Amino acid sequence: MPEGPPGKYPTCRVLPSLPAVPQAAGGIAAGLGVTETLVKECQEEACIPPSLAAQARPVGTISYTYEDHRGIFPECQFVFDLELPEEFEPHVGDGEMQEFYLLGLDEVKDAITSGDFKPNCALVALDFLIRHGHIQPDHEPHYTELVEGLHQSR
Repeated sequence: MPEGPPGKYPTCRVLPSLPAVPQAAGGIAAGLGVTETLVKECQEEACIPPSLAAQARPVGTISYTYEDHRGIFPECQFVFDLELPEEFEPHVGDGEMQEFYLLGLDEVKDAITSGDFKPNCALVALDFLIRHGHIQPDHEPHYTELVEGLHQSR
């Protein structure tokens, strides 16, 4: 897997070089549950085998609003953690992304603050960094605002 900065949005979906999962995301189709959608999207976007994707643990949600030409919309994303074997390399599946990158923690933080991640991908990465103690209240003066910002849909 290439190392280095992700560039703009088509390559945003890799979390830190820790036991974590490349970000895979997708809308929940009628008739599918949250976990079924997770397994489907992991397979389609990162070629993660269903048997491995099914081991993902639900860890929460993030909520936000976004605006496009149709209006303003609330959004809620279900967040899962999946520890991958060290030798696993994700591969582009459905073409929604161009490639994956293996990033260190500092590179992920830089990508979040520089706007190199798609906004919703940045929120998921930020959530991961906070939950795993890589951003801490004693060292981040805006810690409370960051945590609160992960759960706003107004």
